[in-house]
Amino acid sequence: MQSERTVQDDDATITGCHHLAVCVHDIDEARRFYGEILSLEEVERPPEIAAKFRSAWYRIGTSELHVIENQKFQPLDSPLAPHIAVVTNDFEGLTAQIADRGGQFRFGPGTGPDGILRAIIEDPTGNTLEITTAPLRA
Repeated sequence: MQSERTVQDDDATITGCHHLAVCVHDIDEARRFYGEILSLEEVERPPEIAAKFRSAWYRIGTSELHVIENQKFQPLDSPLAPHIAVVTNDFEGLTAQIADRGGQFRFGPGTGPDGILRAIIEDPTGNTLEITTAPLRA
């Protein structure tokens, strides 16, 4: 059912993304991938959260990525599965660093059909991460 309400200048809006969360089979393997291979900065979790389940939180720009252990999780089997896309200011440097640390790309690094540099990599569970130079929208 569609609301008759229209968007006004003073309506409340979503202003940003605080965090995204993904499930992984093994948090230790995920820490190696996200922390060591991708070089994301791990941030401290509140003790009351850390005591409830195994996870690791990482900073991505002004947002966070929360990686949560769930041994029964099964990622979708799709070429463009739900994924996270991150932007870098040094595509060649970052992708070389990832490859040097054992990261294996599913696509690229290379130029996509839209002319934008991108690389596709999967974490040990099969979650898809896209690295790109696509400009962020203001």
